[in-house]
Amino acid sequence: MVDDLVKVFSDRSNELIRSLGLHAPVKPNVELTFPSDLSKVSDDALGEHLAYWCSMCSYAHQKVSVLDGAFVLARNDYDQEFDLRLYNVQGSSVSERKVKVSASKTIREMKTRLHTIEADLKILKAVVLGYDLKNSAISREITRRNNERQLRDG
Repeated sequence: MVDDLVKVFSDRSNELIRSLGLHAPVKPNVELTFPSDLSKVSDDALGEHLAYWCSMCSYAHQKVSVLDGAFVLARNDYDQEFDLRLYNVQGSSVSERKVKVSASKTIREMKTRLHTIEADLKILKAVVLGYDLKNSAISREITRRNNERQLRDG
């Protein structure tokens, strides 16, 4: 389940993109499976894979940025709430007051929310890294083929 803060921030970011006259990347309509051997893929199919994985990279990077932005806002909410409570709680030392604030149900829930968004962000970044690697492999294969053609033809 996606956190409400992430959904709200996603809507906000989509509105920002539209207001700037830009278009957010969209997930490709067709799903391709990465070939096990790029050297056996035809030139046309390789072009389709390049377009697909480039689109997936763009789409996934945009989703990472949304989750990253939501994380920043959640962290800000947590920090402000923690600081406000820290200044208002009674205690003889700062560390004693921090312990009291950290024990509150609201702060614990906010911290859990923050950690959940951060964990989701880590997973999404790993997926994006995989897409980037696939996109790079296809690009390298195209370059390799072009270099072979130039050597052969020229």
